[in-house]
Amino acid sequence: MGIHLQATLEIEAVGFERFLATMGEAVPILEGVGWKLAGAYMHCTGRLHTVVDLWQLEDYNHYERGMHALMGHARFPALRQALAETVRNETLVFLQPLSYAR
Repeated sequence: MGIHLQATLEIEAVGFERFLATMGEAVPILEGVGWKLAGAYMHCTGRLHTVVDLWQLEDYNHYERGMHALMGHARFPALRQALAETVRNETLVFLQPLSYAR
């Protein structure tokens, strides 16, 4: 059945392109351990420069495995630095599908 992880990230406007490039490197690392990026969206109204990523995971432990894979990657120090400089705020929420969803 699995779960979903919603990551809502408020990005510094001047760092938006750098954020996109950084996530372009991070996504394959996470997908390499089975995470699946179901969608990546940017607000068009409301708080601008806000990104919502929706990930499909096997279970809560899969989150931990993904984080360990990312932190153990040789590029992690550079990725972490770029995210620290471009992400103003991050909110992570775990979601479960409901029976009426198809």
